[in-house]
Amino acid sequence: MQNARRGARSVELAVGDLGRFFDLSEFTRSSTATRQGLDNTPTPEALEALRGLVAMILDPLREEEGPVRITSGYRAPAVNAAIRGSRTSQHMKGEAADLKLVRSHNAERVAALLAAMELPVDQCIWYEPDVGGHVHVSFRQDGQQRGQFLRCFRENGRKRYATYIQSTPRSCEFTG
Repeated sequence: MQNARRGARSVELAVGDLGRFFDLSEFTRSSTATRQGLDNTPTPEALEALRGLVAMILDPLREEEGPVRITSGYRAPAVNAAIRGSRTSQHMKGEAADLKLVRSHNAERVAALLAAMELPVDQCIWYEPDVGGHVHVSFRQDGQQRGQFLRCFRENGRKRYATYIQSTPRSCEFTG
């Protein structure tokens, strides 16, 4: 059992409680939170959003490709601020995760696979190696998935984003 605390509230989850293959500790692990003594316990709403993300995107990817390592999952607002994350980051809602495949990771291939699997992603961004080499995926709890597939690259010292695969927004909700 994992016990994560936020004030008087306690979240108790066993391994695999977010889905078939994932547990909460994979999404709340943060060296920044540990180093700065920040609480990174998700709210009940963020926990439900994480379950949706896992059920709709991450469990199917894991089943298809094997082990997946979450490099950044849920971020409490204080943790997000400490890493200078976007003020509108879906990580703070439990709707997003950054990942790498454990075996033979290639971010562009993972993005193409997610598109080919026709998973209901809100956003899938593959980062070129010089900007992290990971894949960001999100699933919105309101059901309005934008279906964005983007590539992040560095140009003239700045991060840039470009459409990678054209896709269509669609409605898809998780009712767990």
